[in-house]
Amino acid sequence: MPNVPVTDEISARCICETCPSYPGNEAWLSCGRGKSPQEINQVTCVCPGCPIWEEYGLSRTFYCVDGVEGD
Repeated sequence: MPNVPVTDEISARCICETCPSYPGNEAWLSCGRGKSPQEINQVTCVCPGCPIWEEYGLSRTFYCVDGVEGD
C-alpha cells in the first residue's frame, strides 16, 4: 500500500487544483491526506496525470472521495 507523505515538497508538485472535480478552498494532495471534507462533484480525475501518482505507484483515482489507498 503506497504511503504518500504530506510534505511541502510533495504538495508543491500536486495537481489537484487543476482537477475539474476539485472543490477549491481546501488542502489538496488527497492521495496523502485522504477524503475531502467538502462534497465532490465527480466530473473527471487528473490523478493519473500527476507526477506523485506515478512516483508512488498509486493505482486508483478520486482519492478526494474514497480516501487514501488502504482506507
